[in-house]
Amino acid sequence: MGDAETSGTEGSGRTILELGDDYFFSLHGRVEFIVFEYRVASLAWLRDRTLQSVESELAEVRATRTSGAHRVPGWEGESDLVLDEALAVLDEDTRQISAGVIVVAAAAALESLMNQMLNQPSDTRFHRAGLARKADELAARWQAAIDVTQFLEDVAWLKKRRNAFAHRLIDDESGPTPVEAFGDDMAHEALERTSAIAWMLEKGWEQHLTSQN
Repeated sequence: MGDAETSGTEGSGRTILELGDDYFFSLHGRVEFIVFEYRVASLAWLRDRTLQSVESELAEVRATRTSGAHRVPGWEGESDLVLDEALAVLDEDTRQISAGVIVVAAAAALESLMNQMLNQPSDTRFHRAGLARKADELAARWQAAIDVTQFLEDVAWLKKRRNAFAHRLIDDESGPTPVEAFGDDMAHEALERTSAIAWMLEKGWEQHLTSQN
């Protein structure tokens, strides 16, 4: 992992694995959870770099707006309008889309992980099922190992926001979650909840493997 551990230091100045460790690190080191750990680290890096890039560019555009260096003689009003549109795209659309991408990717990473936990011959029917259906099945199997209420609550939170983001992109509607809620706070919470779900999955998986020995 040399390249990952010594990656560039723009943004917060922390490496990709350091950023990932804020959310998830495998307690038992099994390969399926290591792969998941790296996916979470990648999303944490994306959140960090996007946030820093947006803030940096917003500062530059606002400074230009203040200085007036962007204004074309005779077209001052139009010049201001173009710059204001750029500010709005950065401060609204870019923040919302980056948060939504993280939510969707986190849900996909969890589905992939759950598919590996659903490894019985009869489990193939679950592989094409949705996130909630997979979670319900694993919660039923591992009731003694995990906090089922918290597990399903976190899954429902993630599913709701993933679907809301899809509505926003496809229908230009917010769906059940207001579009204004999409932002860095949501991206952070999505990674926290995703990691909490994964830790419970790891606990249940370890108990399952131990019981087979």
